[in-house]
Amino acid sequence: MTPVYSSESGKLEQIVSDTDGDGKVDTRAFMDGRRLQRIEVDRNGDGRTDRWEYYVEAPPERVRSNAPDGRAEIERVEEADGPDERITRREFYEKGELARVEDDSNLDGTVDRWEVFEKGVLSRVELDSHSKGAPDRRLIYRKDGSIDRIEVDPDGSGAWHEASTSAGSPR
Repeated sequence: MTPVYSSESGKLEQIVSDTDGDGKVDTRAFMDGRRLQRIEVDRNGDGRTDRWEYYVEAPPERVRSNAPDGRAEIERVEEADGPDERITRREFYEKGELARVEDDSNLDGTVDRWEVFEKGVLSRVELDSHSKGAPDRRLIYRKDGSIDRIEVDPDGSGAWHEASTSAGSPR
């Protein structure tokens, strides 16, 4: 890791690193002195940022005193997973915990997968299996991570009902 300081103020502006050891900077943490603002990552080594993490200042009750970035709390993450730089995945955090995800899993430019978390634990996944722009199938999870039930809304009316199951599949 290499710190980058402002030549005018002397304030820390960035921390750059080569996390995979290939000799190229792949991660940049943008700083305002000691306060972390965002991190940009080139995950695939093509020289372009494809992951952005945004941070806010944590309120006093959530400050981690033992961490160098203890006042920073993640707010959201955006990823570009396709062949272009278009954002295909967004993660939203509440109080520093993952709350929901929107994902364009087939890279067609439309969100087709939504994940909902309760206290950082996956509770529901909703899927748009017919590219209509709205979910038509959802998986409801138990707290232990197992599937509780599968629901469907084939016409997109918002009237969800439990999917019929066959022997041996989750109810």
